[in-house]
Amino acid sequence: CLAPDFAEAYANLADIRARQGSHVIAVSLQRQAVELGPDLARYRGQLAAYESIVGSANVRSTNTRSRLEVAPDTAELDSAPENDEFHSMFNDVLSRIQELDWSTIETELTQNGYVRLTSLLDAARCKSLRDMFDEDGLFSKTVVMNKTRFGRGVYRYFDSPNPQLVNCIRRAVYTQAVRIVNRWQTLLGRQEFFPDTWGEFRARCADAGQTTSSPLLLRYEVGGFNALHQDLRGEVFFPLQLVIILSPRRVSGGDPSGFRGGEFLFCDEPERKKSDRRAISVELGDAVLFCTRERLVQVAGVYGLKVVKHGMLRVTSGNRTAIGIPFHEFT
Repeated sequence: CLAPDFAEAYANLADIRARQGSHVIAVSLQRQAVELGPDLARYRGQLAAYESIVGSANVRSTNTRSRLEVAPDTAELDSAPENDEFHSMFNDVLSRIQELDWSTIETELTQNGYVRLTSLLDAARCKSLRDMFDEDGLFSKTVVMNKTRFGRGVYRYFDSPNPQLVNCIRRAVYTQAVRIVNRWQTLLGRQEFFPDTWGEFRARCADAGQTTSSPLLLRYEVGGFNALHQDLRGEVFFPLQLVIILSPRRVSGGDPSGFRGGEFLFCDEPERKKSDRRAISVELGDAVLFCTRERLVQVAGVYGLKVVKHGMLRVTSGNRTAIGIPFHEFT
């Protein structure tokens, strides 16, 4: 029997139930852990993880100890089949993301509109994603870009459902990113907030007719680049999105299969001075979390928004592969 005031016991049992595939029960137990230990961030983070698997739009509780009622699952329309491999992968990715210093990340994002997340993925997972580029069955659309005005590279959009690893990254990063953007909403004096889980937010996209999968693999050879742009295809969008570098950077004496150049580019619009354009050097497994359409700015103590775009500088040698992960879907 669990001690009524022992939060750790509820959290441990929730973990056991989650590993057994009983995620609805895990949500209930973890909510009790949060109630008993509300100041412990890891309990809240794990609750968000369980809810993102279940789809908390479809799970409601009249109080933390009551029976959970589960509605038909419409939020997780893009879920990969749940199995032991999926749960292990999700928990591993989530742990890696939770270990990052999200307080510092939020500060940098709020000040600059972008932040580099060092070593978000290990080399093995980068290779796993990179190797998917040649698996035609995974993609719904391939775009070969070769226009001076827009860019030069190959873009492959994942079909639904996305590969398990893509789903894991998307859900796990969202649980942290949504807390930041909701605090931005408060600073801007707005009353509308984003859902706590990616499943709920994806349902909001679906209600707006945005059901096309947005994650994609991007490959650039020598001379490849991406002109400044925004990834907006529909009225609903999430204020942040993610790109992860899947190829090693070539340095003197380093991996000959790596690349040079190809820095991530982030720019204020309209571009009036040199400092409006920032180039961010990225390594294998690094990610850039950045503002989708506008970034927060503060003038005379009042917060507002400034339009931004992103792109990539030219690759000067080798091949650069990356995965782009918007949290909103496209029309």
